[in-house]
Amino acid sequence: MANNDTAYPILNPYTPLAFLPPDIANQYEAVGYVYVATLAAYIWDWLLALPEEYKLYRRGRVNPAKIAYLLSRISTLGFCVTVAVWA
Repeated sequence: MANNDTAYPILNPYTPLAFLPPDIANQYEAVGYVYVATLAAYIWDWLLALPEEYKLYRRGRVNPAKIAYLLSRISTLGFCVTVAVWA
């Protein structure tokens, strides 16, 4: 068997960032942390505002403004979760 000095080390296939150049892998990892931090801040904000939002929905009739507000909160949460999971 020939001695091959230019052999590349075997990378861990379960670590996808190992296949990227180090500077790109660091940027990718930092972006992922920012997305998760954004999701955590959004959930924290929603949990803090939950009592006021409950009062808002319990008071009066359902109108288009309340529906639009609720849909915007839910769609923003869905977007943040999707980006944090798939980015």
